[in-house]
Amino acid sequence: MGQVTLNIDGQEIVANEGESILNAARANGVFIPAICYLSCASPTLACKMCMVEADGKRVYACNAKVKEGMSVLVNTQEILEERKAIMQAYDVNHPLQCGVCDKSGECELQNYTHYVGVNQQEYAMKDEYRSFDTWGQTSYDPNLCILCERCVTLCKDKIGKSYIKALKRDGEMPPKEYKESMPKDAFSVWTKFKKSIIGLSGEGECQDCGECASVCPVGALGVSHFQYTSNAWELNKIPSSCIHCANACPLNYEVKYEGIGGENQKIYRVSSDWNFATLCPAGRFAYEFNHQGHIKDKMSFNGALAALKEAKSIRFLGNITNEEALILQKLKEKYGYLLVCDEVFSFQQFLQQFKGVSGSLGSATQEEIRKSDFIMCFGGALSYDMPVITHSINNALKMNKGSTLAYFHTQIDVVANKFVKSTNLISSIYKPQSEEAFALLLASLCVEEEKMPISLKEEIKRYEIVLKKTVQEEIKEKIKVQKLDENGEPLLDDKGVIVYEEKEEIKKTDKEIEVLSSKILEYCQIEEEIFKVKEILKSSKNPVLVVGFDLYRAKNAKNIATILGMIELLSNIKILLLPPSTNALGISLICELSKEAQGYCIGYNTKGDYKMGYESDNSLILPYLNEQEGTFVSADKRVVPINPAFKYKGYELNDLAKELGLDFENTIEYTRILPIKSGFKEVEYDSLEHGFLNDGSEIRGYLLHNEFEKLEANIERVELGALEDFNLYSRNPLSHFSNLTLQSSILKAKNGLQVSKSMAEKLNLKEDDNVEVEFTNLQSIVTKVVIDDGMEGEFLALGMCEFDEFKYFPQSRYAKATIKVKS
Repeated sequence: MGQVTLNIDGQEIVANEGESILNAARANGVFIPAICYLSCASPTLACKMCMVEADGKRVYACNAKVKEGMSVLVNTQEILEERKAIMQAYDVNHPLQCGVCDKSGECELQNYTHYVGVNQQEYAMKDEYRSFDTWGQTSYDPNLCILCERCVTLCKDKIGKSYIKALKRDGEMPPKEYKESMPKDAFSVWTKFKKSIIGLSGEGECQDCGECASVCPVGALGVSHFQYTSNAWELNKIPSSCIHCANACPLNYEVKYEGIGGENQKIYRVSSDWNFATLCPAGRFAYEFNHQGHIKDKMSFNGALAALKEAKSIRFLGNITNEEALILQKLKEKYGYLLVCDEVFSFQQFLQQFKGVSGSLGSATQEEIRKSDFIMCFGGALSYDMPVITHSINNALKMNKGSTLAYFHTQIDVVANKFVKSTNLISSIYKPQSEEAFALLLASLCVEEEKMPISLKEEIKRYEIVLKKTVQEEIKEKIKVQKLDENGEPLLDDKGVIVYEEKEEIKKTDKEIEVLSSKILEYCQIEEEIFKVKEILKSSKNPVLVVGFDLYRAKNAKNIATILGMIELLSNIKILLLPPSTNALGISLICELSKEAQGYCIGYNTKGDYKMGYESDNSLILPYLNEQEGTFVSADKRVVPINPAFKYKGYELNDLAKELGLDFENTIEYTRILPIKSGFKEVEYDSLEHGFLNDGSEIRGYLLHNEFEKLEANIERVELGALEDFNLYSRNPLSHFSNLTLQSSILKAKNGLQVSKSMAEKLNLKEDDNVEVEFTNLQSIVTKVVIDDGMEGEFLALGMCEFDEFKYFPQSRYAKATIKVKS
């Protein structure tokens, strides 16, 4: 992409071709007012506040593109008067409830009313009442709404749902005399929000999202649980990172004391930088857990020390900080503990093999996804496993014209498929256990043959077949036909001879041709549509492959990692490996993990002979992640800081480590000694920043160094062995990631056996039915039925938030089970 130089209010600015004047100005610190515009989304042109003069013409900065040599004036006298008139129109009959409005103190209507200098009202009309509405987690007061449509744009261009839109409303219009007396744009804006209202589009049913409320500039949209509980200015915003999945989204805990004179604090809501970051429902609504009131229990602490001195193994979950992971690794080096983390072990093995082949941890980030014109997803239920990744995918498909989505999985993802028109969708639903063969086929399409190592080329050639295919061929022939006059009669020349004219006729004929194919198609039970990938890659400028959790425990996962590593190394495709738990990537880079525990075992936040952790039944209570200082490594390979929402007064893991001979007084002292060989930097915790720059660049934490030594690797032989039949898949339920999210009283989503509507009818199941899921090893789980509109087909999915996934799905994410309805 080229660059252009322009002048805005006397300041010379360099911007990217195709960039809007508004974004170019923001990136360079030039303020242009705008209410309706949402960064990285389509302009709505609703508020008109971003009007500027460009080369002598009135344009709207959110929509107008920069040009070489362009001269832009932001604040001419005419423009200033028009902006003031727009704000006066917005203020007409706007309810005077600022003292109790949830938005007061951070309301853009308030801010812009002051900014443009509205100190008197020149317009008036009869007020009228509009009834309240709700959808999902959101409450809507249309009397406060200014119809900027940021909520609509977010739902469509970022979340990918299009569940709300601006609806027509038969409201009373502004008096006609104003049309002549007030500025044109001001009257247009006033008319728009008088004749429109936000409502459900009928495209789907809102559930736990609530993101529309996060972008509302006024108090019209709010999350229902927060309404009338606090004024914005009373809340202390604590920047942190979400603790529920490896996306580690930036957020703010908004906290204040629960009452007058008490010590306990409460998170009243979670907010985000709505311009650049979305949250999933878990991040926004699962925050109610804490240990306030808990104090140090010396007897329990001594018991934990005694257990650690006896232990041979420490088992833990993938939701610990980098600093805690380093403490455990140092304890292992000092005392020889086996470190066991079921959630991370397979991912670590996969990552090490991938890194050895590609020389990286995967070069794609979400920013790369948002810029991509061809996104492939392989081996994951993305809408469930890491939903904010799907926000980035949808954003790319909506904003980058002509972009294509290729979705490769064992099940249809209804949500993802709606992100793009069917003409720009490649969907290959393969059989479980065929992932290795599918990866080989994918490599044959992604890597040019001349770049392939011998082992890869030979494996691909083993399964190549030549098929005979009948196609229709068009043959053009020139024929003579009688020329007709205007009456349809044969045309005669002066001598009475029929006149002929030459025409081209296209005849279609069947032709048998030979085409190159692969036995893998039949093995995986997929169609030839997959071959479109090769053609699209020829013109794609920045293709991305997103790899999901299924592959880390798939059959022959090591060979899959080798194949994908070669795709990353030998093509222009950038790969993003999604870590399967909150800090799986950080743990993988810090800890030497063992597959199995031996001897007496400490369980940290999980099962063990001695249990310590955040749950109330543990022998020693330790803090939740939102009560700690530390860092994670996100899916983007970014080391991000977390801050405590509350002051924690109990013991921490580092208190045990100090008693066992480790050196540091505070946990965050380990931040600066995280292993440089794994890509970390020697950076103090307190120097880590939060947030974004005006151009959207993230400054939170820092990116890992992502170049590593490449090792020689060959593809192992890929065998097309017999495939088992499965009917059950292990995945997160909608809006949930763990037993912590299940504790939320706000989230409405439930855990259970997830079934499609058609499958529920076939099995005679109803929502909330009690069912017993009996596995082939005779183990069973009793849970409830959840009918999921986002599912199609006969596969069943089991939410494992409240169960031990590796007990019931020991080999992969697939299992065979019998479903019995319980009375």
